[in-house]
Amino acid sequence: MSISTCKHIYKVKSIAAVALIFMAAGCTSINSTSFSNMSSAYREVIESYSNDNILLNVVRTSKNMPLSFLDIPSVIGTGNVLANAGASTTQSVGTVATPPSVSSGNIGLAVSSGFTFTQASLDNAQFMQSFLKEIPLSVLGMKGSERLLPRAVSYTLLIESVELRTNNTIVRRFNNDPLDPNYSEFQDLLYLLIEAGLTVENAQTKVPIGPVLDKSILTKSIDSWGAATVENLAKGIFTLDKVGAPNSGQYQLSQNITSQRVCVNKDRAQELLGNKLSSDSYCKDSPHFPKSDVNYSKAIKSFSSVYPNAKNMELVIGIRSPANVFDFLGAVLNAQYLGDGSKEVMIKPSKSVFDSYNERYKSPHPLFKVYKNQAINDPAATVSYKGVTYAISDSDDSYSKDVMEFMSTLVTICKIPGAIPPSPAVIVR
Repeated sequence: MSISTCKHIYKVKSIAAVALIFMAAGCTSINSTSFSNMSSAYREVIESYSNDNILLNVVRTSKNMPLSFLDIPSVIGTGNVLANAGASTTQSVGTVATPPSVSSGNIGLAVSSGFTFTQASLDNAQFMQSFLKEIPLSVLGMKGSERLLPRAVSYTLLIESVELRTNNTIVRRFNNDPLDPNYSEFQDLLYLLIEAGLTVENAQTKVPIGPVLDKSILTKSIDSWGAATVENLAKGIFTLDKVGAPNSGQYQLSQNITSQRVCVNKDRAQELLGNKLSSDSYCKDSPHFPKSDVNYSKAIKSFSSVYPNAKNMELVIGIRSPANVFDFLGAVLNAQYLGDGSKEVMIKPSKSVFDSYNERYKSPHPLFKVYKNQAINDPAATVSYKGVTYAISDSDDSYSKDVMEFMSTLVTICKIPGAIPPSPAVIVR
């Protein structure tokens, strides 16, 4: 990418004038305005580059084609000022009116600026290992940079399935697939769980280290403990707990491990579903929240009628990998253009007490809306694939731009050390 070159040519009639103009021209440089224009142009290109790359891969998944990602790891800006000067003398037969010789001079000034950037492929083992791995549960609570993005959007993208189990037996599995004939049942359950405070919390578990020790053996072995063990005990990473009967004199050294788990608010879940869910599904931190202004009685009645005698069901949430999220969006794109378009994935306004209120979410909006071979006035991203043009709008009523921002974050967290190769695939000047 480059900024066009400008040239100014001056012609003068004396060598002295040439020198003066050359000195004046030598003061010309790439000023702050030029640098600002170059930086702005670069930012716009990178933004379009990233958006188009995400949309193109969504289109590829809708066609069951392989994904492919590119990245721009480095950009180098260049600026040059070139000046030249010359003089010439011509001879002629002189007369009284015309001198025998004429001296002339010229000076030229050229200013140029541009970028050199590298383009690297992410089709390598380091990137794919992270890209194909299940997304950590902690990301389920990530809402992106959009502060008021409803949980229904991020959960719809990240959750692959919901299972209800009793005694380790699956009672029912709900698949988050817009092409599934029972997809509406998944959506109803998701909104019900969101209203019940579906979230991710940290859980502390203890993993035993070594065997159970009697007090006498423990007293003798403490002297052999290394400095690291003592330091971990002081920090609370290790704990020494008394086990067995009160007077057994037995102790167990354990390591405290923090992990994440999916849970619902106990107070709200019992209010909505009674004792349908097991106590293991409840969050430890379950404060009381006021009721939502949305009536969930229909969804609750439908849920209870399907499982009239089921109690203490365990809630098991399946989380996608980043690659699976692209697959899901490809299915969303196919559902949009399948038949009469009635399968288009819509996000309903939950108005949950667990979401911040936003005027925008008063009615259902499409999760991800793509325009095929349509000329729109303000596209946020436009790509062409196999002769078909795909675009998303910058100002329609869908969550498309929010989804693009979310997907950009997912791709970014997959760029672990080594994912971007040190040697670029292409250098563009």
